[in-house]
Order: sequence, then C-alpha cells, then structure tokens
Amino acid sequence: MRAVLRWTAIGAGLVLVVAAGLGWAAYRKFSGNIRTDRAAEQVLNRYAAERPRSLVPQARNILVMGTDGGGGADVRGDSALLLHLSADRHRATAIGVPRDLRVSVPDCAPPHGRARRAPGAADETIAAAFRGGGAACTIRAFERLSGIRVDHHLVVDVDGFARISSAAGGPAADRSAELLRALAAEARGGPGRLVHPAKLYGFLNGATSSITADPGLSSLPALYELAGSLRGLPEHGLVVCALPVGGRGVVREPEAGRLFAEVREDRPVGGTVAPPQKSTRAS
Repeated sequence: MRAVLRWTAIGAGLVLVVAAGLGWAAYRKFSGNIRTDRAAEQVLNRYAAERPRSLVPQARNILVMGTDGGGGADVRGDSALLLHLSADRHRATAIGVPRDLRVSVPDCAPPHGRARRAPGAADETIAAAFRGGGAACTIRAFERLSGIRVDHHLVVDVDGFARISSAAGGPAADRSAELLRALAAEARGGPGRLVHPAKLYGFLNGATSSITADPGLSSLPALYELAGSLRGLPEHGLVVCALPVGGRGVVREPEAGRLFAEVREDRPVGGTVAPPQKSTRAS
C-alpha cells in the first residue's frame, strides 16, 4: 500500500514546480528521468484479444508494482496494488495485492532481454509472475484472476523512495501517508518544508528517477493529471482496502469476487476510509 502513497506524493510535488520557479530546464530533466515501459506495451498489444474489456471506459485502473532496487527483480512486500479511479472522479479505491497472491501465470517472455522464456503455471505467486515476465506478465496474470482491465501501470523503485525521503524534509519512508498529506498541503499553498526550491528539486529529481511507467503515464503532464484526480477527491473519497486472501495466498470467496465486480462495474467499494488530508504548518 505504501507504493501508491509514495508515488502520489510525486504528483503533489509537481504542482510546486512552476510555483517555485524551477523552470523549463528542471521540467525537462524530471520528465527525462521517468522511464517508459514500451516492452510491456508491446506484449500487452500482442495479447490484446485475451484481455478483459473495460465495462466503464471513463474509469481508470492503474496497477502499481513496487520493486527492490538492482534491476527490479522482485515485487516488494506490500507494495503491489490496484488503484481504481471512478469515471466521475468522485471516488478512488486502493486495493493492496499481497506478493504471495496465487494466480494463473500465462506463458511470458522474460524481461530485461533474457533468453529463457518463462513457462506458464496454473498456480504461482504474483511475485513469481513479475520475476518471470516483468510488468506485462504480472498484468496479464492479474487480469486473468480478476477480470479487471488494467489501463495503466507503474513500476516504482521502493528503495529509491526511501533514499529521497530526507530530500523532502518529511517523515521516514514507512510513514508515507503523513508524507502524502504534507505534500498535498504544500500543493494547496500551505507553508512547509518543500517551499524552498532546492529541497523541492532534490525530492522531484529522486522521485521521478524511481519510476517506470507505460507510455500513457510516463510524462509529467500525465502524472500531474492523475495526481490532480486524487487531490480533487471529496472528503472520504479514497477507500483503502486489501484483497481478501486466505491460506496459501488463494483469494477468499465470495468476498474477492464481490470486490472484483465492484471495480469492474465502477461501483462504490466497502473498506477502510483513508483519513482526510490535513494542512501542516511549519513550527
């Protein structure tokens, strides 16, 4: 769950780029830092016929995968999740996906140019899907399980976010919700630690360097728009919940099926409501 909060903090910080006067050179640098995952796009296009269709075209589903540093070899702990934005942008749901979730993994071409092909498996973890075939394999496996169309994806270097936490002048990396709230307050004009251009520059430079995204999200305008959708949610508009999973990582029914259906049909989801963001003031 931490990955989406850390990543969303970037969008809140982007609002400050113009206000802080960092200028066009900084904009180009930050935009260039973001890596575009064209390989996953090609794979997903190749298997377009087997993917679920979107029932509500204006809604958006973004699969966020947090990885350890060193080439992104594994899905990290609790950092895989599905972010659903309702078509009217009045609701958002962040669904935590455990790394040991059991899925049916399709035959997948391995990432990073490896020669060996990853064979399909009827019962494997979603972390193994990422190891064997990268983001595209993970997306295909999740879509098979849930019937939810994944519109966009982000792969976040979680270790990179830990390194930049001090640049933001905020709390430790394991307190991402507090960091997000502080950045959102900054974006709304409240005083705080990131008013200083040098601190803001350091944060955004490190943050954007930690992101790999599909072509639809691998630009500052796209991330800014998505972050704006989250910042514009009404109070209690964000629901945070975990995918119902039982023993050995198998989804628990009928709860999981009900949750998947609610997301597919863009209906309100039950869960724990995230506390509203509060402005912070420098002492």
